[in-house]
Amino acid sequence: MIIDINAWTGPWNTLPIQGDVESVRSSLLQSGVDRICLAPLDAAWCPNQQQYNHLVYDAADRYEEIVPVPVIDPTLPTWQDALSEALRRPDVSMIKLLPAYAPYSLELADELCTELSKLQIVVLVQTRIDDSRHQHPLAIVCDIAISEIAELAERHPDLTVIAGGATTSAIRSETDRLRSQANFYADVSQADGMESLAMLVDSGLSEKLLFGTHAPLFVPLAGLARVIIDIDDEPAAAILGKNAARILNTVKE
Repeated sequence: MIIDINAWTGPWNTLPIQGDVESVRSSLLQSGVDRICLAPLDAAWCPNQQQYNHLVYDAADRYEEIVPVPVIDPTLPTWQDALSEALRRPDVSMIKLLPAYAPYSLELADELCTELSKLQIVVLVQTRIDDSRHQHPLAIVCDIAISEIAELAERHPDLTVIAGGATTSAIRSETDRLRSQANFYADVSQADGMESLAMLVDSGLSEKLLFGTHAPLFVPLAGLARVIIDIDDEPAAAILGKNAARILNTVKE
């Protein structure tokens, strides 16, 4: 089973993408993806990041392959309402944080993360959506340091924490904590570069890496090819789906 831990639906401000649910779903299914963890891309630039969660809930109601991933902003007074709405759905096993776009420090997410720990819901913290070199000069959004996400995982040892969209160099910089912290993972949606995954696997991270495509901003087949071409079958199978199936309660192998 191939599980895409980090896919999106919606428009983007600097790229002409086909981000509607049907197009994203079709492109991922054609690439062999079996489960699509889908978050609303509109949330990034909206003052209320929670406003577009209904889009992924509706998508999950229409398509069994889609697992909804709502975005919650812990600095909004309505974050508990957004969490309650998510909890009313049996298919929500992960929420996404976009601290670079609100913006806020991850310390401000501690109360939310304490609740998520009790509920056994995974949190994915997006380090970046778009490389800052590609952004409009008047709308630069810098990456969230992966070390801050590692520290969040340390503060909440009972919470599964994923660093989403981290670069290869960022993941490598936290190799020791990824190996030593049982609750800390990273997706490989933006871990590009020559033999990047092979290097990460050789560092002992095959059980801590999760497949993500970053569709529709990235071409799904490119991310898939990085996994199946660069590394052996056993770690490839772990990254493509087994690791995600282990930590997401609603995704079964």
